[in-house]
Amino acid sequence: MLAFIMTLENEIDRDKVTEIYELYSGTMLYIANTILNEVHLAEDAVSEAFIKIIDNLEKINIVNCYQTRGFVVIIVRNVAIDMLRKQKKKQIVPLEEDDYGLSYEEPAFDNFSVKEACDKIKCCIGNLKKSYSDILYLKVEFDCSFEDIGKILGISTENAKMRLSRARKALKKELKKEGVYSEQ
Repeated sequence: MLAFIMTLENEIDRDKVTEIYELYSGTMLYIANTILNEVHLAEDAVSEAFIKIIDNLEKINIVNCYQTRGFVVIIVRNVAIDMLRKQKKKQIVPLEEDDYGLSYEEPAFDNFSVKEACDKIKCCIGNLKKSYSDILYLKVEFDCSFEDIGKILGISTENAKMRLSRARKALKKELKKEGVYSEQ
């Protein structure tokens, strides 16, 4: 890991990556090992995840916060899943066509305070598939471009657009189910 850190030209970036490593490497190894069930592969996944973290270092402002932890967890989980897929030599299932170009209407929050609405939305996002909640998190919390999301998740830019569209639809459905969202 020291070799990755030393490639950074900026001392501030080196310190940031070192702090991220010290804070989150254990968690990252645990998550990767849970998915891969082999310590050596998990260590490789953590190393590969750190390369992606370094590539997206500008998105991290505060190292010791829940947003950064979430960002790191999403990256290492996706790297480990990709490694598992490669290991099992699974076929990639093509995505069916979706109408990404349709406009997205903001939900109306009748009879809710802003805090209640936010709590309901967080709860609904938590009920979504991980791939949907991850992409919403990257897009909303870190304002990642589709290209950045694709690189972080190991998917194409078009797949990132498609997945975000599906995540929004799934969230809308979940919000309707909870009575938070209503068509106007």
